[in-house]
Amino acid sequence: MPLPKSLRRPVVRRTSSSSSVGQTQRKKCRTCNGLDPRGHASTVCLDETAKEPKASLSLVLDALNLSKTKDTARGGCRFCNVLILVLDAFFEKWRGARVRINVDLKEKGTIKVSLDGERWKNEVVEIYAGSVSRTPWPTLGTAHHIPVNSGSDETFNFIRRCIQGCIANPKHTACRFSCKSSISAPKRLLDVGRASSPIRLVDTQGKSFQYVALSHCWGSATMLKTTKSNWPKLAINISFNSLPPLFQDAIIITRQLGLRFIWIDSLCIIQDSLRDWELESSKMGSIYQNSYITISATNSGDGSARCLAERRKPIKIPYENTTKKEFALRARKVLDHHPTSDPNSGPARPVGPLTFRAWALQEHVLSTRVLHYTATELLFECKSSYRCECMPDRKAYPTTPSLIPKAVASKKIEFVWQAWQRIVAQYTLRSLTVPGDKLPAISGIASKIRKATHSEYIAGLWKGNIALDLLWHASPPATSGSGAFVLDTWRAPSFSWASLDVAITYTFLDDEERETFTPTAALLASSIVPTGLNPMGAVSGGSLTLRGPTTPAILSSDQKHGKWAYTLLIKGTSSIHITNDCFLVDSSFKTEGGGKEETVRRARPSDPLRHFKACVLCLSVARYDNIVAGLVLGVSEQNPEAWERLGTFAAGTEAFQKSEEKEVILV
Repeated sequence: MPLPKSLRRPVVRRTSSSSSVGQTQRKKCRTCNGLDPRGHASTVCLDETAKEPKASLSLVLDALNLSKTKDTARGGCRFCNVLILVLDAFFEKWRGARVRINVDLKEKGTIKVSLDGERWKNEVVEIYAGSVSRTPWPTLGTAHHIPVNSGSDETFNFIRRCIQGCIANPKHTACRFSCKSSISAPKRLLDVGRASSPIRLVDTQGKSFQYVALSHCWGSATMLKTTKSNWPKLAINISFNSLPPLFQDAIIITRQLGLRFIWIDSLCIIQDSLRDWELESSKMGSIYQNSYITISATNSGDGSARCLAERRKPIKIPYENTTKKEFALRARKVLDHHPTSDPNSGPARPVGPLTFRAWALQEHVLSTRVLHYTATELLFECKSSYRCECMPDRKAYPTTPSLIPKAVASKKIEFVWQAWQRIVAQYTLRSLTVPGDKLPAISGIASKIRKATHSEYIAGLWKGNIALDLLWHASPPATSGSGAFVLDTWRAPSFSWASLDVAITYTFLDDEERETFTPTAALLASSIVPTGLNPMGAVSGGSLTLRGPTTPAILSSDQKHGKWAYTLLIKGTSSIHITNDCFLVDSSFKTEGGGKEETVRRARPSDPLRHFKACVLCLSVARYDNIVAGLVLGVSEQNPEAWERLGTFAAGTEAFQKSEEKEVILV
């Protein structure tokens, strides 16, 4: 499928700043430019209208070449030596690795160093001056102090300032809520009282309380859970020492904030009661939204990993200038988490094990205020602003909790649909311990979207945006791993992204494309069968009946460079590559006359992959910019009168010149 204009990378023009900021007199190192953002062919002026425009420079260095650089004592570059010392301290085994080193320089700012490759993903080292009055060289800036312990008084004071700054700010209208609904109130809370008081589970009886919520990874570690048998005992007293370390830290944080109650899912939901789990999980969105603040144990892989912990201290880097004068130079590891001021860019990106868990996404999206405990610092987000310990000043950057409120406040329903699709794209990157939780784990967000749009929810799709929602596609197309096959156990209809464990994305249209976007398939009927008490949760069946232009085609498979690709052959047009949902295989079905015909279906893990050519049906779903976008369908094994989705295609309008309007049932 060709990329729409909104996904094509714009051409960035670089401007040499030599005329505006001047060249320094000394000859600079060709490798590192003396760690100076000025005077390089790729220097960019951040603000050319300012009296003293600040420069920025991004360098890409070769690790093998840098590792061979002479040290300062043998006439090497002292600035390259700084980089080498930093890399040795923070990036193990970088020497000898065939990777690129990224060095980002900003005038009067800190220097950010990172390495390409999965091994060092999201890891960034920040180099900065230890003192404002004695900076080693003119363009290097200082950095905000970060306490070396996340449980320090400094960090708790930072938390209190963040919360009070949110509550007291009259502009934070999105952060104000009223927790009066007994329907959405948690059924149980953990009463942590004071340090000398007993900890116990209490039944809220529909009353409203000010409480903290914990977002965490369960992991494989043994933790205390509430069951039908131990619930009466836990309602009397829970020993602090019987709780996993993470829960102990969460209680300490709750008490430090002057609060009495906390909601922890494993304790506040009876784990061996399906009814209790379905009722409380269906309220999950409101539980997090109505909490005073959410503690996000981002860096904790399970209950045994504390969030109140020691952090790695910054290191001192020896540096002498040309006159042998020593300076205080520091370096510390940070995580690539900052948002940007561009409203169209993404919000803050906390880094840690929790960010890979599917359930945690809606806890992040729906919370009013969130504290992210990461490996290097604390991040604070609300529905209006963002702060972190390395950037403590309040900023009106995009935040994840603001995503839906801003879309709703815009009064434009297309913005709400875009918000949903961006969330789903992120959600499908995450993993689940229980595969059947795919729809329940995002049902809280779905409830908010339904409230905002009053649209019918169809197992991950929306009736009010059905054309664009149907055009989800695997990203990238399946090549290996468990997601490259259909699930062993049916979970959702094939037209839903929830039917697979694969990362997906959508066709995001720019303004011009949206003006020309025209749905070509009409939704005639839909049917979804929920399996439990959560109407937005797990399903046991579902179908869509659509009417739109169709054309028969031959789908062929081919293996190139070890990867399987699938091509459509439509009479009168050139071949069209499809974006397959997963691996595909040929299959056969019985006709009404008792004969057999060939078709294509999604491959199971036990299926041998092979070359094939078989008949499929192409359904046009929409047109824009002289492009027809649609679905590739194969006959359903369970119901030969229905069709199952195989992938998506995009083609020129000539492919559907001889199309036939047809009613199609998707299952």
